[in-house]
Amino acid sequence: MTAANSQSHPYNALTPEIILDAVETYGMRCTGGLLALNSYENRVYRVDTEDGEPCVAKFYRPGRWDEATILEEHVFAQQLAEHEIPAVAPRLQPKVSSKATLKTPKEE
Repeated sequence: MTAANSQSHPYNALTPEIILDAVETYGMRCTGGLLALNSYENRVYRVDTEDGEPCVAKFYRPGRWDEATILEEHVFAQQLAEHEIPAVAPRLQPKVSSKATLKTPKEE
């Protein structure tokens, strides 16, 4: 990968501030605690919240998955959790898309 390619990669704009702001759009208050988790294709973070329950924030690789595929993954994870199979079920909010598009300050 060349220096030019690494500078233009979409994940380069995924700063801690953007991650925490994205989580707070779901009504959670972040403490600032942030831990990157292993993921091959996407960016996944454990985010500490003021209520003491950490959450997992997953940022999908732009253009890799369509909304139907992401929704299928969310439904499957929810079914696993309902059957008490250890899985992180999505935290969906009413009137909020399961796939939010985040804009970086440069894009606004």
